[in-house]
Amino acid sequence: MKILILGATGGLGSDCRKVLGQEHEVICPGKEEVDVVSWDVVIEAFDTISPDVVLNCVGLTDLDTCETDPFALRKINVEGPRNLAQSSARFECKIVHVSCAHVFDGRKAMPQPYFEDDAPNPLSAYGKSKLESETAVRGNSPNYIIIRSNWLYGIHGDNFVKSVVRHAVRGVSAPMQLPDDQFGAPTWNHRLALQIRELLNKDGRGSYHATSYGYCSLYELAQYVLGKLRLKAAIEACSLSALSNGHLLPVNCVLENRLSKKQGVNVMVNWEKDLDTFLEQFGDQLIKEAE
Repeated sequence: MKILILGATGGLGSDCRKVLGQEHEVICPGKEEVDVVSWDVVIEAFDTISPDVVLNCVGLTDLDTCETDPFALRKINVEGPRNLAQSSARFECKIVHVSCAHVFDGRKAMPQPYFEDDAPNPLSAYGKSKLESETAVRGNSPNYIIIRSNWLYGIHGDNFVKSVVRHAVRGVSAPMQLPDDQFGAPTWNHRLALQIRELLNKDGRGSYHATSYGYCSLYELAQYVLGKLRLKAAIEACSLSALSNGHLLPVNCVLENRLSKKQGVNVMVNWEKDLDTFLEQFGDQLIKEAE
């Protein structure tokens, strides 16, 4: 299977490149080679590469930028996926598109999770753009996989786990304020890449949730990381509303992997198990990078 990965230098894209490359041919052009917002460039890339699958790991995720730059947000998070979906339909290949829990409003009472067929109701500009991206993919390609995940971390790119380690290693005196009333499932990029590979190998189709089992708050996650790495840092619990900088964000970000379980293709595990493995493998590297 020939897989075109866009956004292959990011956190998830890097792990997908490694995992999918073990069994398949992967082509990973940089943004300067294939900019997803350019229809002509995308069409030319599909015509030249003739992929069996295109995996879209490109996305604008910075919440402040999403709110203040609607032009860039729409170009990257909506028009890019639409270009890829239309191209995949024209060249008869599968598209895999990554979305997130922000398509929901997070108002379900904990610990009730969100299922694939729950009605979306995004609160933020970012969440609305991700929902539009899903609509663009579904409406333009007959052969798609949409994967909603959440709270991703890994050794590549920047993420919350790395931020916590940096705060501790650099001895920042001001406490790191973290919400203890927003909940989700920390998910390892490597594990999500394994789930994507499984769905591709079994010819999965439709919209899937793919997060680790269980849930915690960001404050609890930081405590867990610090404890496992035996680091000390000033962290302080607070409410999500105190940190949201005016953004409306979902409180309940817990997703249930119902469809993949039903189809017998679920490979996700408990969040503590994966995070333990990740920290055992990369803990020293995380600390060195932070230094």
